[in-house]
Amino acid sequence: MDSFILCGMQFGDEGKGTFVDYLAHEQNIDCVVRYNGGSQASHTVITPSKIIHKFSQLGSGMFLDKCHTYITENMVINLDNLIVEMEVFSEKTGISIPDLMDRIHIHENCFVVTPYHKLINKLRELSKGENRRGTVGTGVSEVRYLLAEPKLFLYEPPLGLQVKDIFNPYSINPIIGRMEALQNYVNKFYRENEDVLWQNAPEEMKESLRKEIAFLLTPKAFLNIASGYVTKFKQAPRDVNFSKCIYNAYELSLRKNCQSAIFEGSQGLLIDGNYGIKPNTTFLDTTNHFALDISYYRDNITKVGIAKAFASRHGLGVFPTETTDVSGRICDNNQDESFWNGKIRFGWFDAILFRYAQSINQVDELYLSSLDKLDGFETIKVCNEYYYNGIVDEKFNSIFNYSTLPDGQIVITDIKEYSEDLGMYLEKCTPKYIVVKGWKHDTSNVSDKNSLPTECLEYIALLEEITNLHISIVSVGPTRENKIRM
Repeated sequence: MDSFILCGMQFGDEGKGTFVDYLAHEQNIDCVVRYNGGSQASHTVITPSKIIHKFSQLGSGMFLDKCHTYITENMVINLDNLIVEMEVFSEKTGISIPDLMDRIHIHENCFVVTPYHKLINKLRELSKGENRRGTVGTGVSEVRYLLAEPKLFLYEPPLGLQVKDIFNPYSINPIIGRMEALQNYVNKFYRENEDVLWQNAPEEMKESLRKEIAFLLTPKAFLNIASGYVTKFKQAPRDVNFSKCIYNAYELSLRKNCQSAIFEGSQGLLIDGNYGIKPNTTFLDTTNHFALDISYYRDNITKVGIAKAFASRHGLGVFPTETTDVSGRICDNNQDESFWNGKIRFGWFDAILFRYAQSINQVDELYLSSLDKLDGFETIKVCNEYYYNGIVDEKFNSIFNYSTLPDGQIVITDIKEYSEDLGMYLEKCTPKYIVVKGWKHDTSNVSDKNSLPTECLEYIALLEEITNLHISIVSVGPTRENKIRM
């Protein structure tokens, strides 16, 4: 049977969850493999009966009774949050916790978000003031940072905890040692940055932050955290005992239990830790590369890119096509705003950034979400080039393909290679738009491509032309019933 790798091609929030749910039911999928990201994900799925669930660590195909979730070693897991997510999902669906746990499989090498990762995440952001990265504050990205930063390798034991440490049947010592190392690191950072982070902390956050610091940085607090992992997970009651969910032979488990699979990615390529637009990126891998590595034995696998019919971005960071023309007319009630991730911003579809994402992910086809959000627009714009208003230097020449107009204006046509300076140049770019006629027609009840307005079909064809990809499915609403095969 066919399998699919789904990945975000923009800044995240592309609608990955709703497409996973659709494919799972259409293709009768056995399992959803969460291959990157962590508990920061919020993949909203709305069923035809209007049940709403924001999938964080469970695979977004779990509304299908036969579908299992595989959490791979490339995921950063939060076991506390997973329990809460299961409880919420169980209450909404009537599926018991034990039955859900029979369908969840967690790789023993997964690294775990601890309370210390969540705290250092907040402290590091607050210490940077206006130069903060724009994290969502869950500590997921911090796990990868502390494991990858070379200057931190001197810490022994490592500044991280794996699932297999928690479920070690012989000893609690690995948990204690790692929690102590994390407490020492966070305490040192806090003492060195105490003044500036309190200056930057919003007033409404200070009381809860003081309590969190007092609880976690009190001498020997790490012992309470370590013992908590044992009592909550290692010695947990039978209905929430994760020990039976742990596996250590990923390929064999997946081959045995999954005849068909959806590999569900998290976030978007443009905020990837290695290829994203610095400095406002995650420390995580948001490409589809790990999914390709673990799916190599599958003959029939389709690499799918997910993108909105326009563009959006949470919080801080370069966003060339952002405009009030779009943000004043589009809202997304499923996207929460907070101090950490900011509010969601909107703009027109950016084909240059999409083609850059495609140069890395190399997907086979494109699923287009939120097409119905453009129903009321008289005209719609698509950015296919940038006007550049900065200095053309050696680095610029290495990053961009461009041409020079007779009046000397520089026009960027593509990004040809990654650079950490990419964002610096993009800040000096102005979109050059293709303008097309909107369809001003309600598409939310359309179920067949032949019933879409002519202007809508022309817009889809334009996106196919400038992305050089076939758009095989479009979404005109939040449920699996609102998906149209093209």
